[in-house]
Amino acid sequence: MIAALVVFGLALIGVAILGGRVTATLASPATRLTLFGLGAASLLAAGTAVILTLVQAPAQPTAAVPATQTPRIPRAMVVGDDGPEGSIRRSDPSFQAALAAFEEQLRRRGFAVSDGRALSTVNELDGVRRADTEIVQIARRQQREPIDAVVVFALFVRLEFGQGGPTLAGRSNTILSGRGVATLLRAADSASVGVFEAISPSRWPAGFDCARTCQVEVTGAEAPLVAEAIADQVVAALKNVR
Repeated sequence: MIAALVVFGLALIGVAILGGRVTATLASPATRLTLFGLGAASLLAAGTAVILTLVQAPAQPTAAVPATQTPRIPRAMVVGDDGPEGSIRRSDPSFQAALAAFEEQLRRRGFAVSDGRALSTVNELDGVRRADTEIVQIARRQQREPIDAVVVFALFVRLEFGQGGPTLAGRSNTILSGRGVATLLRAADSASVGVFEAISPSRWPAGFDCARTCQVEVTGAEAPLVAEAIADQVVAALKNVR
């Protein structure tokens, strides 16, 4: 239809322009003007039809671009444990400083950390540490977002007893150091992925009058360093937990 209008319009315009040279009938200006007008009208009609066809044509569906999924950051809950014999109490400032250093190290290495300070690992009735399965179950109930692992962290005063009797200057033959232990539990099935340990780089000779409180204060100075050393080991294992 559109092609016919174009051909017809061009033909009329051609006759209007060249017809006067062929026959006397088409030499009249009025006739030629009429033919030219009809030809122009045919071309205008063809152009209008093309425009309407393009406007009314349904838009071609574009291919859906798959949305890029942002990978979920692995999440671990760190739980303080003061159930083992000789461990430093979770409420002690030394323990809190070590726990904070441990959590911060995990964050720096790209892990999300859930606060497990409200989760007790000790049965208040008998002082026995909860089973790994129970710890994970409690952690999952308290955490709204899904977690990949639970890290149970404990801090100890480490005593090294030297050979021989008391030393000079009021010092005993007991050497103090800090020791940290972290148990990595997989949240999916409560399985133990590993137990990691670190000892403070420094050693301190203990005086005769340095009792438990003194020992905790002395070793607590490097407790954050102990925690950071363990965190390096835990991070390496966490990458394979998910």
